[in-house]
Amino acid sequence: MSLEAFSQGWAEAWASELNGSEAYRTTAERWEGAVALVLEDSDPAARRAVFLDLWHGRCRSARTADPDGLDEAAYVFAGDLAAWKQVLGTGGSPVLALMTGSIRLAKGSLSSLLPYASAAKQLLELAGRVPTRFSEG
Repeated sequence: MSLEAFSQGWAEAWASELNGSEAYRTTAERWEGAVALVLEDSDPAARRAVFLDLWHGRCRSARTADPDGLDEAAYVFAGDLAAWKQVLGTGGSPVLALMTGSIRLAKGSLSSLLPYASAAKQLLELAGRVPTRFSEG
């Protein structure tokens, strides 16, 4: 059964993938702080976000969030529907998406993320393992 992207159930399934991954736990053992993903849309009512509280290779909580209220997140990754479909739905490379700008780092600095590059890659790859469906509007 697939879950609606950026829904509460999807966020919880992603947290479960993270907490079940030895590879993520190892690469993120020094990571402290929260991360958010934002689905951007020209219609403000269609914008969605998920927020993850990450701590030393574990996801302590995952929830939906107001895309405009992500002050607690150290890093915010944002993209439109096509970009997230590519990364989450078809297994596209999260690194390539960041390098080409289809997914952007909307909050946080790339230089402070670099020590956690492997963990960030695992983070997005594990999100892609959640059976996901996308609403078209």
